[in-house]
Amino acid sequence: MISSRITLKVQSVKAVRDPENREAFQIDFAEVRSKPPVVMMSNPEVPEEINQMVVQVTKSFQGIFPGAQGPTYEQRKLTLILTGEELESFGMKPYPNQLYELSISEGALSFREV
Repeated sequence: MISSRITLKVQSVKAVRDPENREAFQIDFAEVRSKPPVVMMSNPEVPEEINQMVVQVTKSFQGIFPGAQGPTYEQRKLTLILTGEELESFGMKPYPNQLYELSISEGALSFREV
């Protein structure tokens, strides 16, 4: 049995109509992932002091760029369009920036508020 757990953040919640013209909610989720560690390579032909200085300068510039802050990043993952009844069945009351843990096991999806 393979199962997965994914941390999701609600990006947006919109009122929409489903194909049968019923009132529904469109919920866009993004997966919250840890950023991989940054690997810095130094030139063996350059003195060690200069290599250390280059690494420090490079790291300081990385903190300035947009999106560089924080140990995580977000990747768009899932969009659900659910009626009010379906939303209640999941036990969800989503609002933007709310975190959920999505468990996928044996073909079933379950959401747990974090």
